[in-house]
Amino acid sequence: MTLEIIKRSKPKIPWSTKACIIFSIFCLLIGSAIFIVAYISMSKNILLDQYNQPLLSWLVEHRKTQITYALSIVTTFAGSFYLSSLVGAIAIIWALIKREIWRPALLVGAISICPIISSVTKTIVQNTRPDQLNMIQPFELDYSFPSGHTLGIIVLLLVLGYLIISRHTSDFRITVWLIITVALTALIAFSRLYLGYHWLTDVVASIGLGFIILSLAIVADRFFIHIFKN
Repeated sequence: MTLEIIKRSKPKIPWSTKACIIFSIFCLLIGSAIFIVAYISMSKNILLDQYNQPLLSWLVEHRKTQITYALSIVTTFAGSFYLSSLVGAIAIIWALIKREIWRPALLVGAISICPIISSVTKTIVQNTRPDQLNMIQPFELDYSFPSGHTLGIIVLLLVLGYLIISRHTSDFRITVWLIITVALTALIAFSRLYLGYHWLTDVVASIGLGFIILSLAIVADRFFIHIFKN
């Protein structure tokens, strides 16, 4: 019993700068690899691109009214307006309760660059979306690569999780973080595919970009801590 109490009361040690930098490099490498595979697949019509049309066709053929309605709601709330509103609310509450500005500001900054990165990448790549015959209204007519919805949600979950767990870590928190991140990212990505707005390569590219943005956020966080540690 005494050992259990000691184990439960063991202080949650913050991640060291070395551990964070190693994790940042890992995220950068993983994210870059995922994005490159998605881009090559899309541009060369190989690898993942071979599953783009078959997957879309299968999803369209197996649509159910109730599922379509539910996923339409999900994808709406994952849009930039609602996601930005949610992040703004989280940042304000966080700043007021914890009496700090840096972590909430970094979260807002990470989310704010997502639409920029998404728009610039879409303009450069210029990959067309699936045909409107496969889309659920309202139609989306801009370019498809990458998925802005998927990028926004994965950056929110990755960066928010890092900012919390890097200060107060535990195996339980890390496990919960991973489960929530995988589940919600998969849900949003699936909704974009199911509703006919994106190709598989689009959502995969967004996952890669999400890890790259997390890597940059970690570097910015560690730099801030190093400069203002006193």
